[in-house]
Amino acid sequence: MIRNHQTCLGATSLISPRKIPDQTTQNTASRELLRLLQQKASVKPNTQSTDSSLDNQINSLVRTLIASKSTFDPTQCLNGPLYATIHFIGDTPLWEKIAVGGGRNVKGQRYTLSDETSGEFVNYAEIWGQNLYLKAVGKFNDKGSVSSSIGPYAESSNNPFEFLAPLVANLRGKEQLKPTPYDYEAIVTGASFVLFQKYSFDVAIAGKGVVRVLYADPNLRIFLSPTDTNVTTGGGDWESAGLIVVQVRFDLVYSDWNDRLLGV
Repeated sequence: MIRNHQTCLGATSLISPRKIPDQTTQNTASRELLRLLQQKASVKPNTQSTDSSLDNQINSLVRTLIASKSTFDPTQCLNGPLYATIHFIGDTPLWEKIAVGGGRNVKGQRYTLSDETSGEFVNYAEIWGQNLYLKAVGKFNDKGSVSSSIGPYAESSNNPFEFLAPLVANLRGKEQLKPTPYDYEAIVTGASFVLFQKYSFDVAIAGKGVVRVLYADPNLRIFLSPTDTNVTTGGGDWESAGLIVVQVRFDLVYSDWNDRLLGV
């Protein structure tokens, strides 16, 4: 995986007020963003490019999708296999810093719903490829939608009837759809290092944070950490407030990677 995902743009510059895109624009932006993320994932590890045009294009499309204030179905867009983190904006997180070696180091998350409002997750970070990786596990719970008027990452869609969107979705028989931005509380309950896909060493670790869904479809999703994700036992800050991550379903970028590693 590309080791240097960070860009010069801060999170607040990505989430600036703009006109809300229509459905066609949203779908087009999603397809193009997926293509660019696949392109970025195909670059050899440690390859440094002086041309920032790819990151700039990605950031522009991320901005468009955030502005779409779309709805998402957790059963289709959250629940499922690993989604690999291909791009991030913000301070370099701990899970990126711990990687070593010159090979690819896959990182990402898998969420498994147990009911409509809660479930379990696995945070996965390769340190030395599949020879050594870290898994952190825990539970997540539904916190609910976030008002567009709350917080420094809020964004105006210039739509005075925006508050009616969830009601309209319900009237259309789409009660399972969640409006973005939407928050989940994540509680880390344990972790382990896995060596050579065989030996597992448990680590005493605990912590919690908030995962804010800014956009999600079955192929890709955009998350924001509105607060620091603190490891209260066994470590420090896992992620800093304001970090934006862009994830792609693993089979769309790493066809040779097997999610059975999450079960080791």
